[in-house]
Amino acid sequence: MAPASASSHSRLISTYYDTPDLALKRQGLTLRVREQEGRFIQTVKTGEPSGTDILTRGEWEDELAESCPDPHAMQSGEHLPDGIAADLQPLFATDVTRTRFAIEPAPTTRIEAAIDQGEIRAAGSGGTEPISEIELELKSGDSAALYDVALQLLDVASLRIEPRSKAERGYRLGDEGEAGPVSVHAAPVGLEPTMTVEAALQEIGRACLAHLLHNEAAALAKDPEGVHQMRVAVRRIRSAISAFKKLLPAEDRRRVSGELEWLVDILGRARNLDVFATELLLPARAALSHEAAIDDLAAALDKERDAAYEQVERAISSERYAAGMLRLSRWFEARGWRDGPAKRSALLTSPIRELAPRLLDRRWRDVRKRSKRFRRLTAPQRHKLRIAAKKLRYTMELLGSLFDQDDLQEFMTRLKRLQDDLGYANDVRVAHDILPELCAGARRGAVARAGARLLEWHEQALARAERKLSKRLNQLNRAAPFWHERGTATARSGRVRT
Repeated sequence: MAPASASSHSRLISTYYDTPDLALKRQGLTLRVREQEGRFIQTVKTGEPSGTDILTRGEWEDELAESCPDPHAMQSGEHLPDGIAADLQPLFATDVTRTRFAIEPAPTTRIEAAIDQGEIRAAGSGGTEPISEIELELKSGDSAALYDVALQLLDVASLRIEPRSKAERGYRLGDEGEAGPVSVHAAPVGLEPTMTVEAALQEIGRACLAHLLHNEAAALAKDPEGVHQMRVAVRRIRSAISAFKKLLPAEDRRRVSGELEWLVDILGRARNLDVFATELLLPARAALSHEAAIDDLAAALDKERDAAYEQVERAISSERYAAGMLRLSRWFEARGWRDGPAKRSALLTSPIRELAPRLLDRRWRDVRKRSKRFRRLTAPQRHKLRIAAKKLRYTMELLGSLFDQDDLQEFMTRLKRLQDDLGYANDVRVAHDILPELCAGARRGAVARAGARLLEWHEQALARAERKLSKRLNQLNRAAPFWHERGTATARSGRVRT
């Protein structure tokens, strides 16, 4: 992509500092001093490690006379907390050989590409971790070009997006007490009422993708919550696309859905088996200890879960997944929906505060429509009600920063209670489909009987909770839609009711 004369090579040794109680990390800051060709550059960065925008971080630099950090440096020092100078200590260092290339994929686009090869070294434990990565930095032009270059690279090498910075990896390497990668819950999406609809959609997309990517490591470590959070992130993306569907080209919606549908199925398989084990088998196991084959059922379930997690690992490590995440990121970053009709474009540039109540209205009407004559609803109909309630909840969460938080939480509490009840019923329904797959081998009949007894135990619990479920649904249906009662204005000093 670039002539050989456009490349340069250098060795970079960067030492990262923090206090013993990790005060900088807790405030989302990183402090490093980099040595390069006899010069010392101090850098402070923000946005670590789980911001909604995985592309952009605040960064300030100063040149120092020596390798020790200077909390009073003119540019970077003012972003550090007061009084930490005496407490700073080195935690880890990176030692890499960097090869830089200047790439110009279009006349007005310039990208600096850097290939880093080396390692991270923890200061105390002596632990190391290899570094082998390519960083693309946009110097001028459209950010979509970054993804186009990455997709070209994917054609010739096995690559994946690395959402963790070197600093985040270094902190984990130095934390000997850390058992393994941890799952990450969705961070609030910070929307301003005056943002355009497409700017809000872009911010929602960034947040959902960050949520998805930051849970890869936990999912690969076979953490059930990591798989669950990845699945939630995908469902939030699909819910957002569905909520804004009238403003988006149908071809784009189909393409995005196709990028995610296969992943939902793979994650869903592992999640359903996890729920069977933890939410159904575990609570009932003591009561069913007399069932001769209950242990065989648990063993069969563990075997299926192992196979499902192997599928998850293959999916996350696949070229299809990497390409899908790059294409999806490109779509949000480049606002790829802009090629639609003029009417659609006009709505996309209107303030999000005007559209948000209408989006919630549509979700709310769907819940109310599907909840009519609830006691007569079949299991598939209740499942559709559960999906409608989940879409309402996701849309409320994604748009929630636009509304009064007390009103939002009051409504959300009622909705979550209903979701939990409907979710339990759906878990039992899904378990009926899973059970035949577990009944294999020499004790097939005994395992089937133990499984049937397990599901019967839960069906009885559902019957006892039916009245409570109806009551919670009635409470939700009587709730006033907060998005019409009050608006909010967001200011730095706090939230103001209007």
